[in-house]
Amino acid sequence: MKKITIVSFIAFVACLFGLRNTSVFAKNYDATNKIVTIAEKADDSVQPNILYGRGMVTNHTTNEFNGRMYATFENYVSGVPYFKIYESTDHGNSWNHISNVKDQVNGWGLRYQPFLYELPETLGDLPKGTLICEGNSIPKDLSKTKIDLYKSLDHGRTWDYLSTIDEGGKAVPDQIDATPVWEPFLAMIDHQLVCYYSDERDPAHSQKLIHKVSKNGIDWGNQVEDVVFSAKKARPGMATVAKMKNGKYIMTYEVVGNGAHYSNYKLSEDAIHWNPEDEGIKFADGGSPYVTVLADGTIVANTANSPLYLNKNNGEGKWETLQIPMPGAYSRSLTALPNNQLLIVSGGSYAHPTEHVDNIATSMVFTIPKNNAFQLTNNFIIK
Repeated sequence: MKKITIVSFIAFVACLFGLRNTSVFAKNYDATNKIVTIAEKADDSVQPNILYGRGMVTNHTTNEFNGRMYATFENYVSGVPYFKIYESTDHGNSWNHISNVKDQVNGWGLRYQPFLYELPETLGDLPKGTLICEGNSIPKDLSKTKIDLYKSLDHGRTWDYLSTIDEGGKAVPDQIDATPVWEPFLAMIDHQLVCYYSDERDPAHSQKLIHKVSKNGIDWGNQVEDVVFSAKKARPGMATVAKMKNGKYIMTYEVVGNGAHYSNYKLSEDAIHWNPEDEGIKFADGGSPYVTVLADGTIVANTANSPLYLNKNNGEGKWETLQIPMPGAYSRSLTALPNNQLLIVSGGSYAHPTEHVDNIATSMVFTIPKNNAFQLTNNFIIK
């Protein structure tokens, strides 16, 4: 696996003196606005090799590990699939493969839609700083879907099965006889772990967005609807959630089906009650959105297209478009960093079965300009 290293001398000296917090990374490393390779295809890869990149940065662990970045992606291989875990100790300048998350309970593998999360506080018996990797365990014949959680208590070096959030049917989208669950996303809300995900099991809807809540990471409550469109063929999916500066929450999600392909957002007081019949407000064309919030309160979202979309008023009023030097992709994750920066992790573009692509996993630490020289999008305003 090729490793790209662009570490400056200043950064090297900082590491020698043990300066490992995120602000030091942001000041002393020189990968800003540059595309860095996380992983290329391996000997056992099959096309498209890699998809659905996900990243995170640690903020709630010991000083030695605070500020480390982690990344994973859908890993397409000839055998049983699993999620590879990569770590960066130099603010995204380089990445090392440190472990694999393998299916320990089903014998199917971990195939689709990984997600990485660090517990910001104690949850049941899980200490603050525990790393969580969740994803969709699916057999080779795609006959079932199962969203499973794995935990790491040693900073991503080893992983153990924790729990199953939900199960569904055949892993094929938008088919009458298929009832999968998809695309999980985690957030700690009011001292509980919440998993938002897509659900195709309701015969009245092609797909809807729901969530479940856990107080210990093991036992999960009943499903709660978050987004349910009145049109049966509408497919809201790929939910992500972030807390805004005013204490409220924003959710982004794609809307596809019946020729539609755009991204919406909606707001909630508590991230639990979303008024499911509220179909939200369009903020951009394209699907597979992701949202995060910077320390100054700027909301940053994306879609499968290249640009970022910014809102500086807690989701009210205008959204602004910011062009960035990173190509669009199928579901790039966004992680807020100090100093108006983002960690963007990409797994490349979506590939149809008849297409041939050789995707790689890439990252970028991108600095959001502090001026207001943005191109305005359409003036979508919450009523």
